[in-house]
Amino acid sequence: MNNPSQEAPDLVDFGPLAGTVSYGIKRAYLRVIRDLEGALAPSGFTPPLLAALAIVAANPGISPARLAAAMGHGRSRAAPLLDHLEGQGLLTRRAGPDRRSIRLHLTATGRAALRRLKSIVAEHEVRITAGLTTQEAGGLPDMLERVAEGKGAVTLR
Repeated sequence: MNNPSQEAPDLVDFGPLAGTVSYGIKRAYLRVIRDLEGALAPSGFTPPLLAALAIVAANPGISPARLAAAMGHGRSRAAPLLDHLEGQGLLTRRAGPDRRSIRLHLTATGRAALRRLKSIVAEHEVRITAGLTTQEAGGLPDMLERVAEGKGAVTLR
């Protein structure tokens, strides 16, 4: 008898989950994140570190709380990421306008690292969309954003 863990995933019947958007997104996410983790590993980055760096670059002066919310993390999960990036000289924490708040900014080293990481991400994007037409690949980010933002969705209570 074959070991079930050695069977090809495409031979699994997902039952009532088959063909659902939610399970399809989950399966796609797992494939995408594994590929991105592998692509980033030689650089010493992880997807959360890349996300934090990219969001700070696009939003200079963002607060740690706002960054954590944008990443879908709690502050306690974002703090080690920021500690790591700051320890590597990629970002700085500066006092905000009221001196009790903190604002995040990339350093020149952080901006240079992000430029190098962009090519890794671009190659990753090519790999993960290889089975799609140009039109499908071009429309996918917008469709996913609409799902993420709940545009047109009915909220159940």
